[in-house]
Amino acid sequence: SYFALLTNAVVQLLGLFPILAKGIESARSLGDVFDADDLEHNDGKVVVDEVVGAFTVEDVTFRYPDAATPVVRGVSLAVAVGETIAFVGASGSGKTTMLNLLMGFVAPTSGRILLDGHDLSRIDLRTYRRFVAIVPQQPALLTGTIRENIAYGMPDVDEVQIAQALAGANASEFVADLDAGWDTPIGQGGAALSGGQRQRLAIARALVRDPRVLFLDEATSALDGASEALVSEALQRLMAGRTTFVVAHRLGTVRTADRIVVMDRGRIVEVGSHAELIAANGVYARMHFVAEAPPE
Repeated sequence: SYFALLTNAVVQLLGLFPILAKGIESARSLGDVFDADDLEHNDGKVVVDEVVGAFTVEDVTFRYPDAATPVVRGVSLAVAVGETIAFVGASGSGKTTMLNLLMGFVAPTSGRILLDGHDLSRIDLRTYRRFVAIVPQQPALLTGTIRENIAYGMPDVDEVQIAQALAGANASEFVADLDAGWDTPIGQGGAALSGGQRQRLAIARALVRDPRVLFLDEATSALDGASEALVSEALQRLMAGRTTFVVAHRLGTVRTADRIVVMDRGRIVEVGSHAELIAANGVYARMHFVAEAPPE
Protein backbone atom coordinates (compact mmCIF):
# COMPACT_ATOMS: atom_id res chain seq x y z
CA SER A 1 0.00 0.00 0.00
CA TYR A 2 2.81 2.41 0.86
CA PHE A 3 4.55 1.56 -2.39
CA ALA A 4 1.34 2.22 -4.37
CA LEU A 5 0.84 5.58 -2.63
CA LEU A 6 4.46 6.51 -3.32
CA THR A 7 4.20 5.45 -6.98
CA ASN A 8 0.99 7.45 -7.50
CA ALA A 9 2.59 10.52 -5.92
CA VAL A 10 5.62 10.26 -8.20
CA VAL A 11 3.42 9.78 -11.30
CA GLN A 12 1.34 12.83 -10.37
CA LEU A 13 4.50 14.86 -9.82
CA LEU A 14 5.88 13.84 -13.19
CA GLY A 15 2.58 14.84 -14.78
CA LEU A 16 3.10 18.37 -13.49
CA PHE A 17 6.35 18.89 -15.41
CA PRO A 18 4.72 19.67 -18.82
CA ILE A 19 2.35 22.12 -17.12
CA LEU A 20 5.26 23.78 -15.29
CA ALA A 21 7.30 23.98 -18.49
CA LYS A 22 4.37 25.59 -20.33
CA GLY A 23 3.87 28.04 -17.45
CA ILE A 24 7.54 29.02 -17.46
CA GLU A 25 7.42 29.67 -21.21
CA SER A 26 4.25 31.72 -20.81
CA ALA A 27 5.85 33.79 -18.05
CA ARG A 28 8.93 34.34 -20.22
CA SER A 29 6.73 35.47 -23.13
CA LEU A 30 4.88 37.90 -20.86
CA GLY A 31 8.22 39.25 -19.67
CA ASP A 32 9.30 39.86 -23.25
CA VAL A 33 6.10 41.81 -23.92
CA PHE A 34 6.45 43.92 -20.78
CA ASP A 35 10.11 44.66 -21.51
CA ALA A 36 9.53 45.61 -25.16
CA ASP A 37 9.55 49.25 -26.17
CA ASP A 38 6.21 50.84 -27.04
CA LEU A 39 5.60 50.84 -30.79
CA GLU A 40 3.19 53.75 -30.51
CA HIS A 41 3.28 56.91 -28.43
CA ASN A 42 -0.24 58.25 -28.31
CA ASP A 43 -0.20 60.37 -25.16
CA GLY A 44 -0.80 64.06 -25.86
CA LYS A 45 -1.85 63.52 -29.49
CA VAL A 46 -5.10 64.62 -31.14
CA VAL A 47 -8.12 62.62 -29.94
CA VAL A 48 -10.46 61.60 -32.77
CA ASP A 49 -14.15 61.79 -31.87
CA GLU A 50 -15.43 61.22 -35.41
CA VAL A 51 -14.06 59.68 -38.60
CA VAL A 52 -15.54 60.57 -41.98
CA GLY A 53 -13.21 58.36 -44.01
CA ALA A 54 -11.28 60.55 -46.46
CA PHE A 55 -7.59 59.68 -46.90
CA THR A 56 -4.73 61.46 -48.64
CA VAL A 57 -1.42 59.67 -49.13
CA GLU A 58 1.31 62.17 -49.94
CA ASP A 59 4.58 60.88 -51.43
CA VAL A 60 4.86 58.07 -48.85
CA THR A 61 7.96 55.91 -48.68
CA PHE A 62 8.49 53.15 -46.15
CA ARG A 63 11.53 51.00 -45.44
CA TYR A 64 11.79 48.38 -42.70
CA PRO A 65 14.73 49.01 -40.34
CA ASP A 66 16.75 46.00 -41.51
CA ALA A 67 15.84 46.25 -45.21
CA ALA A 68 18.25 47.51 -47.84
CA THR A 69 15.55 49.03 -50.04
CA PRO A 70 12.11 50.59 -49.37
CA VAL A 71 9.02 48.39 -49.56
CA VAL A 72 6.85 51.35 -50.60
CA ARG A 73 8.28 54.14 -52.75
CA GLY A 74 6.81 57.58 -53.37
CA VAL A 75 3.14 56.55 -53.23
CA SER A 76 0.52 59.29 -53.57
CA LEU A 77 -3.21 58.60 -53.57
CA ALA A 78 -6.42 60.49 -52.69
CA VAL A 79 -9.33 58.39 -51.40
CA ALA A 80 -12.85 59.82 -51.18
CA VAL A 81 -15.34 59.07 -48.42
CA GLY A 82 -17.08 55.74 -49.03
CA GLU A 83 -14.74 54.73 -51.87
CA THR A 84 -13.48 51.15 -52.26
CA ILE A 85 -9.80 50.91 -53.15
CA ALA A 86 -8.26 47.55 -54.09
CA PHE A 87 -4.51 46.97 -54.04
CA VAL A 88 -3.26 44.27 -56.40
CA GLY A 89 0.15 43.15 -57.57
CA ALA A 90 2.70 40.39 -57.26
CA SER A 91 3.91 39.13 -53.88
CA GLY A 92 6.28 41.67 -52.35
CA SER A 93 4.87 44.60 -54.31
CA GLY A 94 3.88 46.48 -51.13
CA LYS A 95 0.13 45.79 -50.93
CA THR A 96 -0.03 44.63 -47.31
CA THR A 97 2.45 47.30 -46.25
CA MET A 98 0.06 49.91 -47.65
CA LEU A 99 -2.70 48.51 -45.43
CA ASN A 100 -0.39 48.61 -42.41
CA LEU A 101 0.48 52.24 -43.17
CA LEU A 102 -3.18 53.23 -43.51
CA MET A 103 -4.05 51.44 -40.26
CA GLY A 104 -1.19 53.17 -38.47
CA PHE A 105 0.59 49.94 -37.61
CA VAL A 106 3.76 51.37 -39.17
CA ALA A 107 4.71 54.99 -39.82
CA PRO A 108 6.04 56.31 -43.16
CA THR A 109 9.79 56.73 -43.43
CA SER A 110 9.03 59.87 -45.44
CA GLY A 111 5.87 61.58 -46.66
CA ARG A 112 2.61 61.61 -44.72
CA ILE A 113 -0.90 60.15 -44.58
CA LEU A 114 -3.88 62.41 -43.86
CA LEU A 115 -7.14 61.19 -42.35
CA ASP A 116 -9.95 63.71 -42.86
CA GLY A 117 -7.23 66.35 -43.25
CA HIS A 118 -5.31 65.40 -40.07
CA ASP A 119 -1.82 63.93 -40.18
CA LEU A 120 -2.11 60.31 -39.01
CA SER A 121 1.20 60.64 -37.13
CA ARG A 122 -0.34 63.33 -34.88
CA ILE A 123 -3.51 61.40 -34.06
CA ASP A 124 -4.10 59.21 -31.02
CA LEU A 125 -4.36 55.99 -33.02
CA ARG A 126 -6.33 54.27 -30.27
CA THR A 127 -9.21 56.68 -30.87
CA TYR A 128 -8.90 56.35 -34.67
CA ARG A 129 -9.15 52.56 -34.50
CA ARG A 130 -12.49 52.73 -32.69
CA PHE A 131 -13.89 53.56 -36.14
CA VAL A 132 -11.97 50.79 -37.96
CA ALA A 133 -12.73 47.12 -38.63
CA ILE A 134 -10.44 44.50 -40.15
CA VAL A 135 -11.35 41.21 -41.84
CA PRO A 136 -8.11 39.25 -42.42
CA GLN A 137 -7.48 36.04 -44.32
CA GLN A 138 -7.30 34.08 -41.05
CA PRO A 139 -9.82 35.62 -38.61
CA ALA A 140 -8.59 36.04 -35.04
CA LEU A 141 -11.29 34.18 -33.15
CA LEU A 142 -10.83 33.56 -29.44
CA THR A 143 -11.70 30.68 -27.15
CA GLY A 144 -15.25 31.37 -26.03
CA THR A 145 -18.76 31.51 -27.40
CA ILE A 146 -20.07 32.96 -30.65
CA ARG A 147 -21.71 35.78 -28.68
CA GLU A 148 -18.45 36.65 -26.90
CA ASN A 149 -16.46 36.69 -30.13
CA ILE A 150 -18.88 38.98 -31.96
CA ALA A 151 -19.22 41.43 -29.05
CA TYR A 152 -15.51 41.29 -28.14
CA GLY A 153 -14.33 44.66 -26.82
CA MET A 154 -17.83 46.15 -26.98
CA PRO A 155 -19.65 45.51 -23.68
CA ASP A 156 -22.60 47.73 -24.64
CA VAL A 157 -23.66 45.64 -27.65
CA ASP A 158 -27.21 44.31 -27.23
CA GLU A 159 -28.87 41.19 -28.64
CA VAL A 160 -30.62 43.12 -31.42
CA GLN A 161 -27.27 44.35 -32.75
CA ILE A 162 -25.78 40.86 -32.58
CA ALA A 163 -28.76 39.39 -34.45
CA GLN A 164 -28.51 42.07 -37.15
CA ALA A 165 -24.76 41.49 -37.50
CA LEU A 166 -25.23 37.72 -37.86
CA ALA A 167 -27.95 38.25 -40.48
CA GLY A 168 -25.81 40.72 -42.40
CA ALA A 169 -22.90 38.28 -42.37
CA ASN A 170 -25.02 35.35 -43.69
CA ALA A 171 -24.29 33.58 -40.41
CA SER A 172 -27.74 33.40 -38.77
CA GLU A 173 -28.67 30.05 -40.31
CA PHE A 174 -25.62 28.03 -39.33
CA VAL A 175 -25.53 29.59 -35.84
CA ALA A 176 -29.20 28.71 -35.29
CA ASP A 177 -28.44 25.09 -36.20
CA LEU A 178 -25.85 24.79 -33.42
CA ASP A 179 -26.98 23.11 -30.19
CA ALA A 180 -26.37 26.17 -27.99
CA GLY A 181 -26.89 28.84 -30.64
CA TRP A 182 -25.07 32.06 -29.78
CA ASP A 183 -23.65 30.45 -26.63
CA THR A 184 -21.89 27.65 -28.51
CA PRO A 185 -18.15 27.42 -27.62
CA ILE A 186 -16.09 27.59 -30.82
CA GLY A 187 -12.73 26.42 -29.50
CA GLN A 188 -9.31 27.99 -29.87
CA GLY A 189 -9.21 30.01 -33.10
CA GLY A 190 -12.69 28.78 -34.04
CA ALA A 191 -11.50 25.18 -34.38
CA ALA A 192 -15.07 23.88 -34.14
CA LEU A 193 -16.14 25.83 -37.26
CA SER A 194 -15.38 25.59 -40.98
CA GLY A 195 -13.31 28.23 -42.77
CA GLY A 196 -16.37 29.90 -44.26
CA GLN A 197 -18.15 29.97 -40.90
CA ARG A 198 -15.13 31.50 -39.18
CA GLN A 199 -14.91 34.19 -41.84
CA ARG A 200 -18.61 35.03 -41.56
CA LEU A 201 -18.24 35.43 -37.80
CA ALA A 202 -15.35 37.82 -38.44
CA ILE A 203 -17.62 39.81 -40.76
CA ALA A 204 -20.37 39.83 -38.11
CA ARG A 205 -17.87 41.17 -35.59
CA ALA A 206 -16.94 43.93 -38.05
CA LEU A 207 -20.60 44.74 -38.76
CA VAL A 208 -21.50 45.11 -35.10
CA ARG A 209 -18.79 47.79 -34.77
CA ASP A 210 -20.40 49.86 -37.57
CA PRO A 211 -16.96 51.08 -38.76
CA ARG A 212 -16.29 54.07 -40.98
CA VAL A 213 -13.10 52.51 -42.40
CA LEU A 214 -12.79 48.86 -43.40
CA PHE A 215 -9.69 46.80 -44.22
CA LEU A 216 -10.02 43.46 -46.05
CA ASP A 217 -6.82 41.44 -46.36
CA GLU A 218 -7.30 38.38 -48.59
CA ALA A 219 -10.67 37.81 -46.93
CA THR A 220 -11.85 35.13 -49.39
CA SER A 221 -8.63 33.55 -50.64
CA ALA A 222 -8.74 30.44 -48.40
CA LEU A 223 -12.37 29.47 -49.08
CA ASP A 224 -14.09 27.00 -51.38
CA GLY A 225 -16.54 28.20 -54.03
CA ALA A 226 -19.75 27.84 -51.99
CA SER A 227 -18.29 29.52 -48.91
CA GLU A 228 -16.71 32.27 -51.00
CA ALA A 229 -20.09 33.17 -52.50
CA LEU A 230 -21.68 33.55 -49.05
CA VAL A 231 -18.72 35.51 -47.68
CA SER A 232 -18.55 37.78 -50.75
CA GLU A 233 -22.25 38.60 -50.45
CA ALA A 234 -21.76 39.46 -46.76
CA LEU A 235 -18.71 41.58 -47.59
CA GLN A 236 -20.71 43.63 -50.08
CA ARG A 237 -23.16 44.50 -47.29
CA LEU A 238 -20.28 45.33 -44.96
CA MET A 239 -18.58 47.60 -47.51
CA ALA A 240 -21.67 49.64 -48.37
CA GLY A 241 -21.17 53.32 -47.49
CA ARG A 242 -17.77 52.75 -45.88
CA THR A 243 -14.28 53.68 -47.02
CA THR A 244 -12.77 50.29 -47.80
CA PHE A 245 -9.25 49.10 -48.60
CA VAL A 246 -8.91 45.62 -50.11
CA VAL A 247 -5.89 43.42 -50.74
CA ALA A 248 -6.54 40.38 -52.92
CA HIS A 249 -4.65 37.94 -55.10
CA ARG A 250 -7.85 36.72 -56.77
CA LEU A 251 -8.60 39.46 -59.27
CA GLY A 252 -12.21 38.35 -59.48
CA THR A 253 -12.78 39.68 -55.94
CA VAL A 254 -11.73 43.25 -56.82
CA ARG A 255 -13.80 43.82 -59.96
CA THR A 256 -16.45 45.80 -58.08
CA ALA A 257 -13.92 48.18 -56.47
CA ASP A 258 -14.30 51.85 -57.36
CA ARG A 259 -10.60 51.98 -58.17
CA ILE A 260 -7.94 49.31 -58.47
CA VAL A 261 -4.39 50.31 -57.57
CA VAL A 262 -1.79 48.14 -59.28
CA MET A 263 1.54 48.04 -57.43
CA ASP A 264 4.92 46.84 -58.59
CA ARG A 265 8.07 46.92 -56.44
CA GLY A 266 6.50 49.38 -54.04
CA ARG A 267 5.27 51.84 -56.65
CA ILE A 268 1.85 52.54 -58.14
CA VAL A 269 1.97 51.68 -61.83
CA GLU A 270 -1.74 51.84 -62.72
CA VAL A 271 -4.96 53.17 -61.19
CA GLY A 272 -8.49 52.79 -62.51
CA SER A 273 -11.66 50.72 -62.51
CA HIS A 274 -11.65 47.12 -63.72
CA ALA A 275 -13.06 48.12 -67.12
CA GLU A 276 -10.61 51.02 -67.51
CA LEU A 277 -7.57 48.90 -66.69
CA ILE A 278 -8.65 46.08 -69.00
CA ALA A 279 -9.12 48.63 -71.81
CA ALA A 280 -5.68 50.11 -71.08
CA ASN A 281 -4.12 46.69 -71.79
CA GLY A 282 -1.36 47.21 -69.26
CA VAL A 283 -0.06 45.36 -66.20
CA TYR A 284 -3.50 44.68 -64.73
CA ALA A 285 -4.87 43.41 -68.03
CA ARG A 286 -1.97 40.95 -68.34
CA MET A 287 -2.50 39.77 -64.76
CA HIS A 288 -6.22 39.36 -65.43
CA PHE A 289 -5.80 37.36 -68.62
CA VAL A 290 -3.23 35.08 -66.96
CA ALA A 291 -5.58 34.50 -64.01
CA GLU A 292 -8.55 33.82 -66.30
CA ALA A 293 -6.68 31.55 -68.69
CA PRO A 294 -7.87 27.90 -68.48
CA PRO A 295 -5.30 25.36 -67.27
CA GLU A 296 -3.55 23.38 -69.98
